Amino acid sequence: MAQNETRPTAIRNLQTYLRQLSYHDPTITAPPIDGILDSATQQSIRDFQVSRQLAPTGIADRALWELLYAAYRTSLAENMPPVRMEIFPLTPPSASLKKGDSGFAVTALQHMLLELERKYGPLLSVAVNGSFDDTTEAAVRSFQKQNALRPDGIVDRMTWNAITDQYNVQFSAFPIE
Repeated sequence: MAQNETRPTAIRNLQTYLRQLSYHDPTITAPPIDGILDSATQQSIRDFQVSRQLAPTGIADRALWELLYAAYRTSLAENMPPVRMEIFPLTPPSASLKKGDSGFAVTALQHMLLELERKYGPLLSVAVNGSFDDTTEAAVRSFQKQNALRPDGIVDRMTWNAITDQYNVQFSAFPIE
C-alpha cells in the first residue's frame, strides 16, 4: 500500500477506537469514521487525552496510539454482549419439551416465561426449577393461547421459537437507537 492509501486507513482506525470509547464515556466526542483528520476527530482526541489526564493537544503520537488502542481493547472486552449460546439442541423438528422433562432447556424455558410476565402478566408465573411441572405446562398453554398456537402445553419447535423470539425482542442486548 502506498503512503497516501495507508493514512486514511490509519485515521479510520483511530476514529473507530475513539468512537468505541465515546459509546461508554460521554466526555469523549464521537468522531466521524471517514478517514479524514478533521477538527471533529482532533476534538475527540483531545477529549480522550483529557479523560486520561494528558495535555489536550489533539495530536495522536505513537504513545497516544498505544494508550488509545489499549483503552479500545479494554472497552470491547468490558462492553461486549454475552456470546450467544444455543440452549435448544438442533434436533429433528419433532423434538419437544413436555411435562415430566427436566434439565437446562426446561430451566431456560421457565426463565423466559417468568421474564415474559412483564408482557403477559402473572398467568405465566412459574418457578425456575428445571422441572417441567404442572405450573410450567399451564404457563405454556397460556402463552400458546395468547399467541394463536395449539394450546397443548408441549413446547415444540414452533412454540419454542415464539417464546424465544418474544423474549429476545423484549430483552434484546442491542437496543434500537
